[in-house]
Amino acid sequence: MFRSKLFLMFAAICFVPLLILATFNFFYSLSNTESLLRRALEHESQDAAQQFKRLIEDRERELTSVSDTIARESLPTKSDSRLNMKAISNLPATYAAVAVFDADKKQILLGETNSGSWSIRERDFIPNGIVPDESVWTLSEKSRRCSLTFDARTGEVWRCSLPLYLTREQKQNSPDGALVADIRIDKIFSDIDRTAMPAESNQSNRFLIALDPEQRIVYHPTLRNQTVASALPRFVPVADSMKDPAGSGFGRFEDADGNSWLANYQPLGQGLSLAVARNLSLALRPARRAGWIGMGLAVVLGLLAGLIVTFLYQRKSQSLERVTASVAAIAGGKLDQELLLRSSDNMRGLADNVNLVTERLREQLARETESRQFDSFVKLSAMLAHDLKNAIEGLSLMVGNMERHFEDPRFRRETMNALAASVDKLKRLVARLSNPVNTLSGEYKFPRPTDLVPLLKRVIDQIAEPKHGLHEIEVNLPHSLFAIVDGERIEKVMENLVLNALEAMGDVRGKLSISAGLTEDSKAFFTVNDTGTGMTADFIRNKLFRPFSTTKSQGIGLGLYTCREVLRHNNGSITAESKPGAGTTFRVVLASAQHR
Repeated sequence: MFRSKLFLMFAAICFVPLLILATFNFFYSLSNTESLLRRALEHESQDAAQQFKRLIEDRERELTSVSDTIARESLPTKSDSRLNMKAISNLPATYAAVAVFDADKKQILLGETNSGSWSIRERDFIPNGIVPDESVWTLSEKSRRCSLTFDARTGEVWRCSLPLYLTREQKQNSPDGALVADIRIDKIFSDIDRTAMPAESNQSNRFLIALDPEQRIVYHPTLRNQTVASALPRFVPVADSMKDPAGSGFGRFEDADGNSWLANYQPLGQGLSLAVARNLSLALRPARRAGWIGMGLAVVLGLLAGLIVTFLYQRKSQSLERVTASVAAIAGGKLDQELLLRSSDNMRGLADNVNLVTERLREQLARETESRQFDSFVKLSAMLAHDLKNAIEGLSLMVGNMERHFEDPRFRRETMNALAASVDKLKRLVARLSNPVNTLSGEYKFPRPTDLVPLLKRVIDQIAEPKHGLHEIEVNLPHSLFAIVDGERIEKVMENLVLNALEAMGDVRGKLSISAGLTEDSKAFFTVNDTGTGMTADFIRNKLFRPFSTTKSQGIGLGLYTCREVLRHNNGSITAESKPGAGTTFRVVLASAQHR
């Protein structure tokens, strides 16, 4: 039976990476196409700006040549006006008008272009027509003054005024006339646009636009002498950016059809700027189409791959399910499980290995069971031996003092109490031996508020005081010190630390100091200090609290390990400070309990 969920899982595994790759390629293609378009626009707009400046300079040089031609003769009269007409009529149709003025600032000649040809008149001049820049009358020879000017008939023009110096025998302070010419900027841009536009381009995917400082359209393929706000309102954000006389950059806008356009703009001087725009939506259309096709193919290929993998998987699933069920049974503890497959099944090798591992696991578990039983016995024996050793040490000290102080009634009374306590300890030790499960599991009583001072005093009386004749004993204990602990186990810790201190000093006279109190953060503590042989820092760091590690010739190394485990279960800690030959200080810190 075909498993639809399985198919969907394999299909997702197959086509998701392909889909991610196709999506990445889709957006990369869009980004790369836009980057290429940006570079092309920037190059095209810079080239157009350079061409504009070059063509303007060419026109200005032409005007200088015309002024030189006129300056070879006297000011034009009726008899020689044809010479001047010839000089002017040779100018290209890029000029809108050319006028000549005499020294009295009177217009004496006007040439205008009409349908590509020149018409020249010497009278009936148009009022308020072309006039020279007033500064031309102060310019030196071969100088010119050009500026952007708005003409009501032709729109924005590049008006150049040149002085005419006709007499050359002597220097003159003022010109004998002036030559004024209006260069049609829209014609220059039209030539640039026609030259730069690729053969396959049209107005639906590219256009060139030039604006004056008032945001009037100086040039557009279909628009003239209109403001951007009225003719191209969606272009206004880009036009606002073009106002910066020193800035160039990119801008986006949308046309009425919702197509996105990208424009690069360049400044041209005197507030004039141009921009080349291309239809970004149209440029990205092939990349989008290819991207959608790629994602569709990724989905189809992924589904097909998922179908093939599902079919192959289902052929193998029956044997795999049998192996899985058998392995699950083995993992559940049924080590007698045996996996049998046909010899022709390609899972047979795996089944044989599983059977082999199961057999070895059964053998290993049997050996580990025996080993754990033996380890438990050894650990129990070592712990009981340590506790018996501590009990015997206490009894030995009492017996040793009994020979010297037996006649003292007080001593006999205290000794009887100590013997009773020792008997109780031995009974508890036998009880632990009778119940090895709890003994080995490390079960502890629930900690409760316990006064540590009586415990310390009892340990001092039973273990330290019998050595009073050999060692100096210093005790500094508060009236009471409560901590949340299992009192019975903590007393064992105290006994072990005091015995260790006495054994460390041996038969050489030393000093045993026992103190207790509260830490700065209000925790209970007690310390046991001796002046014995001490320990190295390496031994403290690596061996001191580990089982079966000891510096004693006849110790088993479980005392401090047991102390640390007891303190951990009572939320306490133990630290040691020691130097070889300088003694040792053990510090135990426990959780304090408020007592009223």
